[in-house]
Amino acid sequence: MKDGRFLSADIDPAKDSNVNNLKEQALQLIHQAFSEDQRLHDAAAVAILNDYDDMGADTFLKQLRTYSLILNALRKDAVFQEMLTILMNLLRTGVYRVSGEALDAVTVRRDALRVDIDGKSTLIGNVNGELLTILSLGKESRETERQLMVIDRLVKCRNDANLEAVSRSFKIPLHDTEKITLLIERLFDNQGNFIRKTFEPMLDELARHGNHAFELLWCYFKVLKGRANRVSFLNALQHLISRINRPKHALRFLLADFCRHPDQVEPSDRNAIMLANILLRTYNKELDVDIEMTPEEVLNVRNGLDRDVVHYAKFRIDSVEYRFSTKVRAIHEKLVARLNATTSGRQTPSVRHLLFLEREIFIFLSLLSGKTARLVLVSALTEYGDPKAGIYRHLRAASYLPVFLQHLKIIVRGVGRVGTRDDVGLLRQISEYGLELSQLSGTPENQRSVVRTMGWIENVIRSITTANWHSA
Repeated sequence: MKDGRFLSADIDPAKDSNVNNLKEQALQLIHQAFSEDQRLHDAAAVAILNDYDDMGADTFLKQLRTYSLILNALRKDAVFQEMLTILMNLLRTGVYRVSGEALDAVTVRRDALRVDIDGKSTLIGNVNGELLTILSLGKESRETERQLMVIDRLVKCRNDANLEAVSRSFKIPLHDTEKITLLIERLFDNQGNFIRKTFEPMLDELARHGNHAFELLWCYFKVLKGRANRVSFLNALQHLISRINRPKHALRFLLADFCRHPDQVEPSDRNAIMLANILLRTYNKELDVDIEMTPEEVLNVRNGLDRDVVHYAKFRIDSVEYRFSTKVRAIHEKLVARLNATTSGRQTPSVRHLLFLEREIFIFLSLLSGKTARLVLVSALTEYGDPKAGIYRHLRAASYLPVFLQHLKIIVRGVGRVGTRDDVGLLRQISEYGLELSQLSGTPENQRSVVRTMGWIENVIRSITTANWHSA
């Protein structure tokens, strides 16, 4: 990393300076490609310079239409791929900042867009697939936000208007909405705590309502903010998902919620990623017992992964790379702030909670592989592997040293699954820090932890170099 910080903001494509650089590159290509078509040149330049903040539906329609015109005009041009990459990065960083009405006006079709404004429909055909994916993900995020809002209102006041709002938002018939929400409300006490003993007799009935039951139950738990029986609730949700047998749908919903506010840390984030770790695997011993966190031993799993679900998760994460990376960075920045806090008062989320959340993320990405997984894990390797420039330099770091070292071992094992030959140099550099890491604390336990991690680094280097040699 340029400055040694975990997932440095310098790599964030949404950063103003990075967005401006993209715009400058796009304008240069526009001047080069459309010098003989002044009308398209001028329209393209306006679209590229536009600011997405609170963009209305009319302007968003023009933006999407112009982007599509640019790409179709350049389809056979040598600069097509470069322009596609730039425009998609601009759209990817901007789509979440347009007005809600603008996103609501857009309907994504197989290879086209329909935009409805004031009763008038406009169809944009022959639309690039990547553009369609970005819009679909943006709409999903807004839909998740709306669903949580209507559940919040229903929890506070159960009436016909709020039930109808839930029915519309979740696209569930009103009769089914009434039935499912009444079932779910019986699962929580007056303090919002989950009552496990009432769940098992209702499992079959909830499962009959499929994905709707899962989505509503997740939203209720988030809104009620119950703390007791969290692990028991996650286990119950897992049983429901297993009975419904739609893991990709559940994963889509959880990841959309996790990335909904990338600059914030939500109490439910850890629950979402812990559930995601379960969904990636075909067999989970967690189904039979309540556990506090995903066991490290899942990093041994290869044949036990559900390849279809893993591939889907990798696609989802790579499609929202900057939002996911921003979320991970926000979590780590919150952790660093807690480690540097001079007051000893209770803070939420706690250091312990944030560390467990990071651990779940590192395991999740290790099971996935892909561009975003490698980006995060290699950045984390620098942060947790360098005793001078990494996390160890913060005020209260010494109190959490055993957990940091456990993180490092998980990260190293993760890099072993997702890394390339390009990462071997960094791994060797971290290996050279072994003595310094062991001297941070003289306890035999920490020293043994460092020795085990250094052993893993050697195994990982050998694995990466051997794999690359065989594939060369």
